[in-house]
Amino acid sequence: MIISPLTFVLAQNESVNIEKKSAKSGLINFSDSILPIAYGQAKFIGNVYSASQWPGFKTYWNQVTPENAGKWGSVEKSRDYMSWVNLDAAYNAAKNNNMPFKLHVLVWGNQQPSWIENLNAPEKREEIQEWFSAIANRYPDIDYVEVVNEPLHDPPNQAGNGGGNYFDALGGSGESGWDWVVRAFNYARSRFPNNTKLMLNEYNIVNSETNTNSYIEIIELLKTDTLIDAIGIQAHAFSLNTSVTNISNNLDRLAETGLPIFVTELDIDGPTDETQLKEYQRIFPVFWNHPSVKGITLWGYRPGMWRTQQKAYLINANNIERPALVWLREYVNGTFVKVNSVKISSHNDVTTIDSDDGTLQLTATLLPENVTFPGVTWDVFEKDIATIDENGLLTALQNGTVSIVAKAVDGSDKKNYFRVTITNQVIVGINDFKLPENSITLFPNPSSDGNFTINRIEKIKSIEVRRLDGKLIKKINVENKTSATYYMNIDQGIYLIQMFDGNRI
Repeated sequence: MIISPLTFVLAQNESVNIEKKSAKSGLINFSDSILPIAYGQAKFIGNVYSASQWPGFKTYWNQVTPENAGKWGSVEKSRDYMSWVNLDAAYNAAKNNNMPFKLHVLVWGNQQPSWIENLNAPEKREEIQEWFSAIANRYPDIDYVEVVNEPLHDPPNQAGNGGGNYFDALGGSGESGWDWVVRAFNYARSRFPNNTKLMLNEYNIVNSETNTNSYIEIIELLKTDTLIDAIGIQAHAFSLNTSVTNISNNLDRLAETGLPIFVTELDIDGPTDETQLKEYQRIFPVFWNHPSVKGITLWGYRPGMWRTQQKAYLINANNIERPALVWLREYVNGTFVKVNSVKISSHNDVTTIDSDDGTLQLTATLLPENVTFPGVTWDVFEKDIATIDENGLLTALQNGTVSIVAKAVDGSDKKNYFRVTITNQVIVGINDFKLPENSITLFPNPSSDGNFTINRIEKIKSIEVRRLDGKLIKKINVENKTSATYYMNIDQGIYLIQMFDGNRI
């Protein structure tokens, strides 16, 4: 194999100056003087390196993983010619800024060079070893190497579409069931220095006891010959739709191997700011506080990341931090302040208004006064009687009584209700209106985008969404929640919401 000359390209190392709006402080000029989120912590919070993700990187993250540049198919598209420019940039971005560097990835059943698929077995093994050697020689100070990615779900056993088709050349399943993984780790152990930690990486682990058991089987096999140093678990949004208890239990099982755990690919979708924030608040502490988790790597944080369509980014296209990012920094640094209570009042504390225009301005007061996110969302249940805008301005449409809710946006689930009666342009407001104890409310109804919230579900164990013909669309477990918000990617129409409390529907 011919290896191209050593041509390191320095990554951007100048000050990063990005003007953007913070959820708390308006315009901020971010520069290198602002420390990463996990600065001074015992574990890192990193991210992926790519052209779209590097701007402002050092303001937030202190570990680097190449997004696509470290994959074999990216480096050696043509046999015997290796293009290092992008991987050099990622490596140097880490080393020039004193950040740990994790290589992603040596062996995988995806994004592999197409030319290897039709070689004979000895040639394939030779090429694989040369690939390992090229990485080890070029980057002598790699901190972590993902030797095999997704052994359970995507082994290199397919021809076409970058599948590699070298599974059998590495030994296939063999006597152990995982001979191909063992051989790959042997290749890596003989080439990388002792200070480089060898890792396995896989998805759908923390949400599945079955997958965790299978994963541990491979890990224990590799431990027998001291071939593995760390465990990688991906944490994409699609594998986090489970209870925190389940995640914690699977982390505990992995920790019993005695190896450190790294969350390698974290992203949490955010169809709305509120839903993303609540998921970060639910999920992130489970990983961050687990004693065996030594680092967390997000898989992108700006538009251009692989889950851009799912709005998993933390900074939007206008360079504005989303609430989840503000919360993340304050949570890790112990400064996040949650809402304890919400109080609704009308303008100047007047609750009866003879209004010329049929409007009533409502205000929400949050305690304590120094909450991190001082905002609320407003909604009215009876939308044919009145509307309410994002600033709490209620507008009467016809006579009747409406119930309004103001809900804190910080994920604390704190809210308050207000009832208004409209009679011939006279609007009467009732402070601290409480819904009946057993009254379950769903809003907005109708929903314009499939996003809806159900309140007062303390005694509900599960919720089912069904078509009018009875076909089940989605089942949602909601036990131990008082409120739940969901986004349903379904066609326009009429649907039934069916709730079960353990005894009754």
